[in-house]
Amino acid sequence: MNKWTLVSTLCLGLMLAACDDGKKAQEQAAAAASASAAAAQADAEKAAEAAKKAAEDAAKAFADKKAGMVKGLQAQVDAFDRKLAYLKDKTEKLKGPAKKKADLALTAVDAARKQVGDALKGVNDGTDTTLPALTGKVSDALSTAQKAMDSLEADVTGKK
Repeated sequence: MNKWTLVSTLCLGLMLAACDDGKKAQEQAAAAASASAAAAQADAEKAAEAAKKAAEDAAKAFADKKAGMVKGLQAQVDAFDRKLAYLKDKTEKLKGPAKKKADLALTAVDAARKQVGDALKGVNDGTDTTLPALTGKVSDALSTAQKAMDSLEADVTGKK
């Protein structure tokens, strides 16, 4: 073989080896980038799932809190309604001016009871920030209705 053929073959071999190393380096870099992207995506999915779980837990806690408040308020309203039914029965047995006076008081109690019902419906639509104000509104409406009922009771029973 001639000296130039040997040198050119050697150069060609070195070039091929260098090109091959470059390809391997690129493939390794691409594989590393792909693995890094997959890890980042997995981390993002875990974070999104954790955030979703936290939001679900917060929503459940709020729903439980609201259900407890509504249950307590509803118990008060139910007690009010039982007493109102009793007083309505008593009112029906009255006659004359006492009946007229009791009917007027009963109308006031019914109007106040409607306000309580409307306020209680508002609590069901309440959010975390509006719930305290809405429950306060129900309590205030119940207080007003109770005062009207006390007046009705005084008219019906004759006791003040």
